[in-house]
Amino acid sequence: MDAVEKQENIKVPIFHNRNFVFLLISALFSSPGYYVYLIGAEWLMLSITDNRFYFGLLFFVAAIPRLILLIVGGIIADRVNKRTILFWSDFSRAVLIGILVVLIITDQVAIWHLLALSGLFGISDAFSYPAMNSLIPNLLEDDQLQRGNSFIQMTNQISPILGPALGGTLIALLGFEGVFSVAFVMLLLSAIAVLFIRLKHLETDEDEKHTPLADLKEGFQYARKKELIISVVVMALFLNLFFSGPIAIGMPVIVKDVFNGSAVSLATIQTSMGIGALAGAILLASWKLKSPGKTVILGLIGLGLAFSTMGLSSNIWMMAGLVALMSVLTQVVNIPLITMLQQTTEKRMLGRMMSMFMTVSTGLTPISYIVTSSLIAAGISIRVIIVVSGVVVTAIAIYSFRNKKLLGFKLSQGRESL
Repeated sequence: MDAVEKQENIKVPIFHNRNFVFLLISALFSSPGYYVYLIGAEWLMLSITDNRFYFGLLFFVAAIPRLILLIVGGIIADRVNKRTILFWSDFSRAVLIGILVVLIITDQVAIWHLLALSGLFGISDAFSYPAMNSLIPNLLEDDQLQRGNSFIQMTNQISPILGPALGGTLIALLGFEGVFSVAFVMLLLSAIAVLFIRLKHLETDEDEKHTPLADLKEGFQYARKKELIISVVVMALFLNLFFSGPIAIGMPVIVKDVFNGSAVSLATIQTSMGIGALAGAILLASWKLKSPGKTVILGLIGLGLAFSTMGLSSNIWMMAGLVALMSVLTQVVNIPLITMLQQTTEKRMLGRMMSMFMTVSTGLTPISYIVTSSLIAAGISIRVIIVVSGVVVTAIAIYSFRNKKLLGFKLSQGRESL
């Protein structure tokens, strides 16, 4: 476990906690930088090929290495200084985007370049996600976790506001060279901010050496005892099949193919996503949940209904409003779930539990991407796909009212067993 330099036995307010503040600053650059890159990559792919299968493949090739390596990322997060992992994650992304800028300037960029870059970003995500989410409980007290997670989400969700808005504007004014150059600088600044987090070397038990395989086995044995988490991630497994692919692929395709929109139109939709997610994070930072499980289920029901309605949108602005609502509800679901996991997991196991949670809960995401792309390629309207997917999400959420473990969970001031 990482030892954090903070005053012993004194609870430091969140914004007086130097390490947590630098983590927020890093996220403030990293997430917008990623979204600036993402809107550039999406629009570049749509511009260089009319085959929408390749557009869906852009998401698929990122999801596959992320899924495969998440468990490895969790094991490493429990063994290695988490600051080091976060630094190399952002720094390597900056270098990759720099290479893309050179390819664009020399007019050599091709479909396979974008797909390769997407895959490498997926690898980076597999290591940064468990490191970030297992680092937060080492910086904050247990009763600060919901607020801390909410503030991190606020910082991250400024990204879909600033990122797409800045990205769409840069594409219009400076072209793809401009948008990717800005993404390069922002990710580089994020990597630098991480270096100001003061963490000591990873503390390990010198008398007991574990192999990665033993660590993995220990992680699975630990997870088997967490009945609540198992039930939650199984539900999330199926939800992601019907939500992640249609929403990620559906938004750009509807904007371009249904509404004949531009990069600025796509930026408008993605900005509304950021505004909604930011509003949801602010809500969760100030709202102490008495029944987080019930809140999660009600949020999922609303999410499914809003998603189906989005498929019937008549214009960009209606779609933007529904996307904003879905983003609020997504935060209402995600933040309590992450907080539950952090509060009920020993710190030495946090990296593995976070990676397992994401691996299982997003296990069908790559399939969702490829199925959605294939359905579109087969001539099925993206609107039909979204409406049906929303109905299924709603049905799964309603069925979750049978889950007594989830409904009965109460957030505590300290750690407790499930």
